[in-house]
Amino acid sequence: MKPALFQITLKIFLCSEDRFLILKDAAAQVGDLPGGRFGPGEIYRPWLESARRELSEELGATVADAARIEAEPRFYFPHFVTESGYEALGIAYRAEITPELRQAVRLSPEHDWFDWVSIADYNPATLFVDHLHDAVARFQSVHRA
Repeated sequence: MKPALFQITLKIFLCSEDRFLILKDAAAQVGDLPGGRFGPGEIYRPWLESARRELSEELGATVADAARIEAEPRFYFPHFVTESGYEALGIAYRAEITPELRQAVRLSPEHDWFDWVSIADYNPATLFVDHLHDAVARFQSVHRA
């Protein structure tokens, strides 16, 4: 059997107190989380550097610099990257910022909307689809435990 060709993507559950940040992908108009795929050679460097780079690109340097990203991933999940058409391995990290920094979010052109939603009460079916929906639900479940 021929091995699969897939990409690796980091997704960050950016939390502030009892809320987390959700985004809407500008092209696909579905739910997204901050993060993205490894660039060439990044797999060999500390993954938190890539996570911080993605936060900076998508939310601005102020948020990226202040975010406390957990050292180890929370979980892994299957993910499909629509823009490339590739299957991906998703790596979910949790990060925290202070409530005062919620208004510092500055979206890149990749996203056209964001909201801070309740970890306990948000229904991911309102915006998220497929594997990213499952990842959000899993994050919420792990958080409650």
